[in-house]
Amino acid sequence: MAWEGSDRRETLPPDWREIRAAVFARDGYRCVEIMPDGRRCVNPAQECDHGDDRLDHSLGNLRSLCTPHHKAKSSAEGGRASAVARKKKYRHPRRRPKEEHWHPGDASDS
Repeated sequence: MAWEGSDRRETLPPDWREIRAAVFARDGYRCVEIMPDGRRCVNPAQECDHGDDRLDHSLGNLRSLCTPHHKAKSSAEGGRASAVARKKKYRHPRRRPKEEHWHPGDASDS
């Protein structure tokens, strides 16, 4: 993972190495991602992934992933965050009130 310009290391607790090791041991040092055919990934775990909250370092929020699965998850999260940011940045033009159009016979044109 590219750590340049990231504040991720600063958010990790002082005992992060021990927590990470405990997660890997709990998960059998193997990626826990479930493949489309229902089997568990056979790749060795190389990344300790935060599930929902990146500031929650509890064992219940952490899981072991292989690098390809971690990259795919991180990329998807980044794409979703980028889409939300773009949506907030783009401002739809205000709709004008519907104009009344003149039709023959609506008013006298004498």
